[in-house]
Amino acid sequence: MFKKDHKFKTSKQDKRGSLLRFFYAFLAFALVFGTISAVVILKHNDLSLEDIFSDKATTTTDENQTSGNDTVDLNKELTGQADILLYCADSDSSQIHFMVLVDADMDDRTFRVHPLNPDNSEYLNALSTGGYKELISAVEKHEGVEIDKYIASNPDTFALAINYMGGLEYTVDERIEYRTDDYTLILTQGDQTIKGETLLKYFKYCKTLGTDGMRQQGKLICAMIEEYITAENVEKGITIYQKVLSKINSASDVSYVEMSSALQMLRLLCSSDERQPATVILSQESIAQ
Repeated sequence: MFKKDHKFKTSKQDKRGSLLRFFYAFLAFALVFGTISAVVILKHNDLSLEDIFSDKATTTTDENQTSGNDTVDLNKELTGQADILLYCADSDSSQIHFMVLVDADMDDRTFRVHPLNPDNSEYLNALSTGGYKELISAVEKHEGVEIDKYIASNPDTFALAINYMGGLEYTVDERIEYRTDDYTLILTQGDQTIKGETLLKYFKYCKTLGTDGMRQQGKLICAMIEEYITAENVEKGITIYQKVLSKINSASDVSYVEMSSALQMLRLLCSSDERQPATVILSQESIAQ
């Protein structure tokens, strides 16, 4: 189980009522991670990407959200903690490419990323036999945590979502050249923008590296949190949800009502001078799985 200094709450520390109101500071990442697919948007809605982010669309959204949301009290206390399960798995649940628990800690204005072993047979069996609900139960039982929300993706939706955001800007420490029968990954050393398909291959490659690979997966998630949870994306977030996510079947249990009520807290976090960088924490139990 996670150590107490990791600040995950157990079932004995039931703070759900006070925690859920600030969990949504993580929602911008949810919008990116598992639910935004340009193909789905264009195929199933009478919308274009230009429609979604046009000045007219943004104006309409702002007009609908004027009451109580235009003025943000930056002195309002950010407090509380929530745990979110993130994972990417094949559509047939035969493989989990990565899985992390994210501790959204608003007392410390930070996110702590706890990578879990994606090859854990208990988790794979739970997902394949009972879907996300059984997976959540298995993780809660094994890790001694209580999960507040989950966000899932498959390889297609993950890659499309990352590309939708223009990729991920990331610094690769050393050149990577890795080939299997299924895929080829080549990354040059240094700063670069990694597109969705390549980023997924990077996550899959990390699975082959044991503990170091789990840590690297955590670093990639941290980079996504820092890059995607921004003030600019907060302002776009409600528009994306209203025009897209409310019309498609998303792999998450975040509702429209929750999204709407979360906007002020999300703005507060992005405006806070006390916000800390996301960090990776590996537990001994996760390493040993």
